[in-house]
Amino acid sequence: MTGNISAAIPKPAGATLPGLDKPIALVGLMGSGKSVVGRRLARQLQLKFADSDQLVTKMAGVTIADIFDLAGEAKFRDMEFRAIQKQLQKPPHVLATGGGAFCQPQTAALLRDNALVVWLQASPETLLKRIGDVSSRPLLQTASPLQILQQLSATREPFYSKAHLHLNTDGLSMAKAVAALVSTLDSYLAKQ
Repeated sequence: MTGNISAAIPKPAGATLPGLDKPIALVGLMGSGKSVVGRRLARQLQLKFADSDQLVTKMAGVTIADIFDLAGEAKFRDMEFRAIQKQLQKPPHVLATGGGAFCQPQTAALLRDNALVVWLQASPETLLKRIGDVSSRPLLQTASPLQILQQLSATREPFYSKAHLHLNTDGLSMAKAVAALVSTLDSYLAKQ
C-alpha cells in the first residue's frame, strides 16, 4: 500500500510555524486588525485566540468603560496587566492586546519577555476606514476621529516600535494581512 500516511496525522498546534514556542501578541492602534487578523491567524495556525480586553471584562464582570468610570484607568491597567500575565502562562496561542497595553512599561516588558510581539501598523486614514462607525470607540468621541488617530499614532509609535516584528497592513485585505504575517513570523523564527 502506498500513500502519504502523514496526512492522516493531525498537526500539533502551530505546526505551520516551526520553532514557535511562545504566544504571539499583536499590538497596535484600534482598527489595525489585532482581533480580526488575530482570529484568522490563530485559525490558520491551529492555535487558540484570546483578546486581552475580553479577558479583563470577564475578570471584572463589567465593561471596560464601566471600569474606567468606576475605578479609573490605573485600576484598568492593573487588571489588564494581570489578565495578560495569566494568559501568557498558557501554551503558544495568539493574543490581541488593547491599543494602550504595550504603552505601559510593565506590560510591555511582560509581553516582550514572554511572547513574540508583532506591531500591526496602518495609517490613521486606513484605521478610520476600518473602524467605520466610531460610536463604539469612546476615545474617538472627543474631537475629529482622524485627528485623534493621528495624535495616538504619533504618541504611541515609540512604544509600538519596540515590538519584535513590524507589519504594515496599509492596502492589504485581511486575508493578505494574515498571509503577510505568517510569512513574517516564519522568516523571523527561521533566523532564531
